[in-house]
Amino acid sequence: MSLHRRLLAASDRVNQWVEFVLLLAGVAISLILFAQVIARYAGHSLSWSEEIGRYLLVATTFFGATVAYKRARFIGLAGFGARFGRTVEQFITRGLQLFTLGCFGLITWYGVIYTLKAWDQTSTAVQMPMSLPISVIPLSGLIFLLHVLTDITRRKADEPPAGRTLT
Repeated sequence: MSLHRRLLAASDRVNQWVEFVLLLAGVAISLILFAQVIARYAGHSLSWSEEIGRYLLVATTFFGATVAYKRARFIGLAGFGARFGRTVEQFITRGLQLFTLGCFGLITWYGVIYTLKAWDQTSTAVQMPMSLPISVIPLSGLIFLLHVLTDITRRKADEPPAGRTLT
């Protein structure tokens, strides 16, 4: 089995897991905020609900971005290099992939550093380690790196990823 096929299989499995986590997070946010509305109507307040809702929202943003990259649902430069020829277009695509790999590598690296620095801090309402919600940054960075490496190892003969067209 080629490197690309193994990366593609891992990328697909990770993406399925992330989509399931996003579903759970969305349901959790909805239930928590609904419970907060009911509690406030009854004259009480759930002190932890806004904090947990905020952390889940941030997690859905980062993890949702990895799914968007995997499904190619983002603003791109499709066809920009086409007017200069197929070779220039492939050169631009490869350059953007390498640039993206570098950016996500930096996000992952500094995300790990920031997560480790926040190890001793706790959240206000729930008193959980702040490294837990912050760990979403390097974790999503690793997922991005996997998806980008999968794209980079794709050969010319391979089909483009779902949602993308090579023109």
